[in-house]
Amino acid sequence: MLVLLELLTAVAGLALLYQEAVRNRFVNYATSMFLLAFVPLLCVYPAIAGVFVGGAYSVSPNRDMVIGDPWVYVLYQIFCLTILIVSYLTMRRQVVDLPYIGWQRKYQGDPVEVLVLTGLIGLGVALFVRSTGYSFSELLSASRFEWFDDPNFSSVTLLISTYLMALSPVAILLALNNRNRVALAAIAIFLVMYGVLVRDRKWVIFMVSAGFAYVYMKNRYSIKISRKAALLVLLVVAALAFWQIARGVLFNYYVTGKGDPLYESQEVAGRLLTRGDLPYYYNASITAMDMNLNEGFYIPFGILRRQLFFFLPADFSLGLKVEDISALFSDAIGGGDTLRRGNMPPGFFGLFIISFGWIGTLVTCCLVPLALRTLDRFIHRSRGILSIIVAAHLLSSVTLLLRGDDSSATYFIVSSFAVLFVIRIFIRPQASPEMLPPMPGGS
Repeated sequence: MLVLLELLTAVAGLALLYQEAVRNRFVNYATSMFLLAFVPLLCVYPAIAGVFVGGAYSVSPNRDMVIGDPWVYVLYQIFCLTILIVSYLTMRRQVVDLPYIGWQRKYQGDPVEVLVLTGLIGLGVALFVRSTGYSFSELLSASRFEWFDDPNFSSVTLLISTYLMALSPVAILLALNNRNRVALAAIAIFLVMYGVLVRDRKWVIFMVSAGFAYVYMKNRYSIKISRKAALLVLLVVAALAFWQIARGVLFNYYVTGKGDPLYESQEVAGRLLTRGDLPYYYNASITAMDMNLNEGFYIPFGILRRQLFFFLPADFSLGLKVEDISALFSDAIGGGDTLRRGNMPPGFFGLFIISFGWIGTLVTCCLVPLALRTLDRFIHRSRGILSIIVAAHLLSSVTLLLRGDDSSATYFIVSSFAVLFVIRIFIRPQASPEMLPPMPGGS
């Protein structure tokens, strides 16, 4: 019965994704980007795991087993179906807003503006190296997060570097619109360098997120899925899967000469299908839901308090703002060591159920599609720089939010807006708007 419910959710999700992405050509950008990540990660994979694995593996280091409570899985499917059903119902009433004449102007930046953003990203790489207390060559041979234990490690410098690197989607979008190949090449070099040093995949997501936004804007608020585009998406997925192996096994072997790459690659590949970064989205949600329903793990209004009081440090908020939910969840599952604390978020549905309980999460699932429709209209109608930020970050923020990292999903947008706003105070874009003929049906 449960497997049939999971298959129903997967089919419904794929049908809705086909409608928004293929037939509607991503016109509703926020909704389409959400479904593009939500359906494969949280609708299709659970059906595969249900058939071949029997459920979700706990993400707790102390409980490496499939979670067995059937009510958790049924409730999870109810959450998924609620989002899909409300998305479908609001889709029929969605009015497509056509772009105004000269809309491209707001996505064009002054060349100096792009140069400043590129320089800040380069500074982010330099600050990351400095924050670890390691040299560049030492980072190449170090294991992932090893530098957390170095006495010279600076968490403040690391935080600054993280937010500077998060400027990448905006910088790439503006550079693409300006056709600034030098800036694009520099940003790509900085991102690859950062990815190699951190053993992180955010750099790929940043580039893909900006790329989608650029194609969307270039094609006047739509993306037509072609064979080349589909192939590109498959290549990106394959690159991410390969990176999971390369950053651990192959990288360690070729840099340090340790290990058996063939045997370890097979082991890692097997784990990727059940406990890797892609299954983590589903596994973490089920784990957090199980902890809330069966163990009483609860952070009252946690996500709401963190978003409302984002400008306050948690230690000085008089209890209004809770500590990072990823860190609290990591402590609760026994993963709160210096290497993993804060890097084990509770998943999308887990984030909501530990903040609002299962009834509150059901209400939230009804509100999510409505919020996405609001973002759809905002991206179309807004002429301010915030729409640039939202469009550039959208896919990366959705990916982070589905993992349960609400802080990065929203704080990166806020920090990028603040930086670009300050830059534009001193650098006024001089690019003239390209006067475009009206679209069919437009005025």
